[in-house]
Amino acid sequence: MSRPRSDGGLSVLTLDFDRSPLADDGFFGGKLVAAPRFDPPALSPTARHLAQRAWLERARSEYVGVMIARKLWGLCVDLNTPRDVQELALRMVLDEQRHLSLCIAAAEALGAEPAVAFELPDLQQPRTDAPIGAQLVEMVAGTYAVGEAVALSLVTHAVKALPPSGFRDVLRAIAADEVLHGRIGRALLTVIRDGAGWLTWPGDDAVGAIARRWRDAMRARDVIEDDEVAAFRDAALAAELQAVGVPDPIPFAAAYHRALDDLPAAFAPLGIRL
Repeated sequence: MSRPRSDGGLSVLTLDFDRSPLADDGFFGGKLVAAPRFDPPALSPTARHLAQRAWLERARSEYVGVMIARKLWGLCVDLNTPRDVQELALRMVLDEQRHLSLCIAAAEALGAEPAVAFELPDLQQPRTDAPIGAQLVEMVAGTYAVGEAVALSLVTHAVKALPPSGFRDVLRAIAADEVLHGRIGRALLTVIRDGAGWLTWPGDDAVGAIARRWRDAMRARDVIEDDEVAAFRDAALAAELQAVGVPDPIPFAAAYHRALDDLPAAFAPLGIRL
């Protein structure tokens, strides 16, 4: 079910990530992702609110990831990329869908309703007027070689920073998939640069410009919430939040910027200077 509305001139759609009777069928349910046992501790109202928001925001990000990976796969199909490239792109679509389900399950375990608001362009992921090959290079160099590489660093940081729980198990499962997502961008750039017959290399300078634009845009983002920062100044609240999969935002932000700082070294073997 979806509920459209308009916020400040933006088209916003709230999606309900509920379950159908198929999920309770032994055959079909067995094909779906199984969430871990969560057993959340007693939480203060503040901790519960912040944790619910954090997991719903993760769900939103993962579902946008579904749409992004679907766009990548569609471009690969239209460009007739090799079948292994198409298969890997399609696998990432399913990975992101599973991640969504796990994040929604975590939010529900905390008492949240499985409803998430999206801006319409995030769901549509529209193509541009640029040639298909150029659009694919933009996604590979920006979304994946930069964006997903940083995302891998962040989820790895969160897993290491949090105490054992079903919530951390969700992040650990996501991190296992994100290794592919974080590595595929630079791997594809290497293949294309070395002379893939299906896509012409646009030049080191052009690819470097894409990566720098993405890196600079990500560096300008505010990746932490002020109320979470304030909550982690309270030792009791901090312990509650960590127990349900919410890491300290200050080290999280440091890990984010460290991952951005590491990008030039990651691109250097390609001969691309950031």
